[in-house]
Formats: sequence, C-alpha cells, structure tokens
Amino acid sequence: MRDKVLGLWSGVLRWRVPHALSLVVVVAIVGSQSGCQSPSTPAPGAAELHFPDQEARDFTLTETSEGKKNWTLWASYAAMYNAKNLVDAKTIQIEFFDSKGKRYSTLVADQGLVDQRTNNLEAIGRVRIVTETGVHMETDSLHWINNTQRIISESFVKVTRNQDVVTGYGFESDPNLDHFHLKRQGRAEVRETLHGGDSL
Repeated sequence: MRDKVLGLWSGVLRWRVPHALSLVVVVAIVGSQSGCQSPSTPAPGAAELHFPDQEARDFTLTETSEGKKNWTLWASYAAMYNAKNLVDAKTIQIEFFDSKGKRYSTLVADQGLVDQRTNNLEAIGRVRIVTETGVHMETDSLHWINNTQRIISESFVKVTRNQDVVTGYGFESDPNLDHFHLKRQGRAEVRETLHGGDSL
C-alpha cells in the first residue's frame, strides 16, 4: 500500500503503467483518511467506496505515450483509493489528442472512475462527447478502454451529426466518433439537404 499523505500538499504523482505509457497526476491534496482494504477484494462500484487515502481538488490527470499527450482529465474533486488502484473523480472533463497533439474531442460527465493499472475509465451521469468536427454523443454512462482506444456503452445513446440523429444501444466507437457501431439501433433521422435548400 502506498504511503498516506496527510494535510495540505501539492505536487506531481506518477504511476507506472503498461505499454510504455506515463501517467502524470497534478493535484492539491486537501485531506486524507486512511482505510486499508484487502487487495483480494473486487474493485468497488461508486456506492461502495469509503475512506479515501487521499482527496484532492482541482485534480488533473494526463496520459502520455513516448512523450506525446494522449488525453488529459480535469476534475473539481478526486478521491484516491490506493488499495483499489482507483481514482473517483467528480465533475470531469477529458480532452483527447491525436498524434500531433491536436485536440479532436472533449468528454464531460458528472463522475469518472479511473483504474490506475490500465487507465480505463468509466464515465457516469450526463455524459457528453463533442468532437472538433461537430459530432455530439449523449448517454448516461460509458467505458473508455485505454489499450484499444475505444468507447463502449450499453446504455441508451444519442449521436447527432449535422441534422442527422441516430439512437440505440450497444455503442462502440473511436474517441473522435468517426466510426461508430450500434448493436441495436432505436431510431434514425437522416435529413439530406438538396442544392435548392430543401431538405428531406
């Protein structure tokens, strides 16, 4: 178990993660409560988390690969559970970047659970993704699978591109929403604008 930090502290925390990825966490620790938990205990859901090892406000988490930024997460508050290798962040915003460092999409949600071992993320509550090309995605919850760079959601999903709207369940996509798939499509509204300005 990692050393516990008490009182006011600020700095940079680094964790080792697979595939030559580096994870940098910039925090302002405002307090800590210790609570050792058995490593064999399954990873908890949000409702099962108690007594964080560290708490932070204005929390920032950045993942880089070979010196290039992959994504950055901001949160108004975060609780860190060392035994679970888990960060529970509130009011989150994540920006995703391409290989040239250009932002191509932004995710916001009420809550984010980050697995520090894999950098996988579960976003919960009023989840929205907006891409730089203007595609919007809305759902109640989704999972970011870090090693495959895929977004997955079994919840109801609404995707809007220009005037086209698609809804359904079983969503899977890349983070810029260029290529997405729905296992069960609920409704599609496709409006094609004609040269004369009329639409179907």
